[in-house]
Amino acid sequence: MKPFWRERHPPLLLLAASAAALGIALIAQFGFGLEPCHLCTIQRMPYLFAILVAAMASTEVHHDRGRAFLLGFLAAIFAANIGIAFFHVGVESHWWESACSGGETLSTSAGGLLAKLALGKPPPACDSVPFALFGVSIAGMNLIGSAALAGYAAWSARRAWRHS
Repeated sequence: MKPFWRERHPPLLLLAASAAALGIALIAQFGFGLEPCHLCTIQRMPYLFAILVAAMASTEVHHDRGRAFLLGFLAAIFAANIGIAFFHVGVESHWWESACSGGETLSTSAGGLLAKLALGKPPPACDSVPFALFGVSIAGMNLIGSAALAGYAAWSARRAWRHS
């Protein structure tokens, strides 16, 4: 019988970290009123996928090779989130523009005006930084966190593959 630490610890740690990241984002939104922009909302999706994949990887159903594959898939999910977060940091730093940069655009069609009325207050612009800690925006923090999680998931996948 293999030790619990080697088998299920990495997926459970990645699951907990993903849940914590989503929890912090939701607390910031609903507890402190930091409304997410469109890119912020997109950056939450990989964490949802990571929670599902990490939960699957932590079960006893998967053999070592299957668990290694799922850990590799988790590394790819976090790598994708690195790309999204890097793009968002670039928009915030005005390196490039996004469709949600700047302010609100004036809609000239009746359908566009009705959609804005139905949605209520528009989301904030993606190039505004509502909160920064030590000069690092929330998107920058997500970039750093996703890089750490991707590295850990890749290291764990390689280790699980070698020990299978």
